[in-house]
Amino acid sequence: MLVVVLQLRRENWALRESVEQLGSLVGKQTIELENARRVADAITAPEAQRVKLVAAKTPAVPRGKAFYLHNKNSLVFMASNLEPLASDKIYELWLLPRRGGPPIAAGLFKPDANGSASVVNPPLPAGVEAKAFAVTLEQESGPHDSPRGTAVMAGGA
Repeated sequence: MLVVVLQLRRENWALRESVEQLGSLVGKQTIELENARRVADAITAPEAQRVKLVAAKTPAVPRGKAFYLHNKNSLVFMASNLEPLASDKIYELWLLPRRGGPPIAAGLFKPDANGSASVVNPPLPAGVEAKAFAVTLEQESGPHDSPRGTAVMAGGA
């Protein structure tokens, strides 16, 4: 009987230590989860203030981001720091196919007074995988079946 009691006490002590360790681990993970939520909220909340910092006394350069899902034929392009345009000029977004072939026109746009612009879900051929995207400065009245103007920005995956 004494041996059984001693064995049970040893197991009880080991279980208490395990419970304490698990409690400590859960506490740490709860703090980490809350910190991750705060980071996600700061990045994704609609009311979050977004500020771009650049080198001091350096003029802002045009920037763009393209988010593309070829399997859903969904494209969102956002640009900033674009130069104002002459009345006969327009910017054009181009999709450069991964498997080669000519660039595909993905939307015409003009920036607002702050130099920002976007193109959302333009008509594109289904399922075309993109190797890169580019923006050119084109004649507004000209044909837009291939890039003819000056390259403004480009980027690939």
